[in-house]
Amino acid sequence: MKELDCRGLPCPQPVINTKDALEELKPGEKLTVLVDNEAAVQNVSRFVEAQGHRFQVEKEDNFWRVFIIKGETVERGVPISCGEQAVYPVCVVLSAKGMGSGDPTLSTLLLKAFLKTLAEAQEKPKRLICYNEGVFLALEDSEVLEDLKKLEKLGVEILVCGTCLDYYQVKDKLAVGVVSNMYDILETLLSSRVLKP
Repeated sequence: MKELDCRGLPCPQPVINTKDALEELKPGEKLTVLVDNEAAVQNVSRFVEAQGHRFQVEKEDNFWRVFIIKGETVERGVPISCGEQAVYPVCVVLSAKGMGSGDPTLSTLLLKAFLKTLAEAQEKPKRLICYNEGVFLALEDSEVLEDLKKLEKLGVEILVCGTCLDYYQVKDKLAVGVVSNMYDILETLLSSRVLKP
């Protein structure tokens, strides 16, 4: 069994190292990843599960062990084929507290209207990404929290940048979505039609 020590590494390095290590293994082979914070545990676990591998997490004194059994690799980011035309999933990116760069009150009103309309639209995005000041939209005191919760219930996956939450020191106030990392964000952006209101 191969062991990979990712303790002390910043996001998204544990996920990248895990991905690289798994690529060297054959189906059925085992990998243990050591991480020292909850965000890394969640990020590695989410990545491993999305790739179709089995895993189990055990907490030690001041770190975690993620035991992984490699399964058949699942291709992510491949467009859904529809005849000769490729159809990519839609991803909405929210990087600010409002919509547009005009008056802040108007920007907030526009974003509220956008999210309400998005929840009612026939075509929903596959994912919604919040980064930079956009992470404030996913917090417990957000004016658009109920709209985001509605979208999440409708099947929209909401990724919230963990580095941004840490930078603004608001991770404990997250009320919707999952803490994500730059690897997931980049992979989503590269494999989606990106909509940035």
